[in-house]
Amino acid sequence: MDTLQIDSTQLVVFRNDARYDYDRELVGGSQNLLEWLAEVVSEWLNETFDVVLDSDVTYWALLILGALVVAFALWLYWRFRPKLFVKGEKNGALDYDVTEDTIYGVDFDKDISKALKAADYRQAVRLLYLQTLLHLQNTGRIDWQPSRTPAQYMRQADIAPFSDMSRHFIQVRYGNYQATSDLFDRMKALQKEVMLQTAVTPNGQTAVSPNAQTSVSPNAQTTKKGGEP
Repeated sequence: MDTLQIDSTQLVVFRNDARYDYDRELVGGSQNLLEWLAEVVSEWLNETFDVVLDSDVTYWALLILGALVVAFALWLYWRFRPKLFVKGEKNGALDYDVTEDTIYGVDFDKDISKALKAADYRQAVRLLYLQTLLHLQNTGRIDWQPSRTPAQYMRQADIAPFSDMSRHFIQVRYGNYQATSDLFDRMKALQKEVMLQTAVTPNGQTAVSPNAQTSVSPNAQTTKKGGEP
């Protein structure tokens, strides 16, 4: 005969007493890192600025802030490393040495003619772009530095034909796109537009592009023949 009896009332008391909850150390917390951080921030705002925020509001605010930080970091990476975002093979071999990208001490007309005769359009495109950089440097539209990128020169010059020319150059230079005679001709035409828009007159002012239109005031009066009013 079993004389041991369990007091169910006392058992419920023990189960509800946190001092006897021995399993709590074995079970992980239900909060993730972001929820914990939201709780910490909410407590800090409450203690420092006497601001009471719901934990859910803080959670979503931190989530949005984190997304903005990641987006800003990606923008900075793209801003200073534009060639990584150009379509093409990353490890494609180039037909010329990167260290040779200089605008000084080069006979561009002679070297471009030599590259065209050899059907080396990649080299011809490169030299044509560097020749354009030299022109923009001489006219004060850019401040050329060996470490700067085409994207930086595009922002400095702020000339639409030069921006188009730079995009073609980036595709060939970094994206391993095939340079052709048609591409060279397009870039040559763009170079002419750049030089027209940045030509310097003898008085030191930039010449007006021949495509520019002169606006006439609607209030201007035309003198008719015969002294008519």
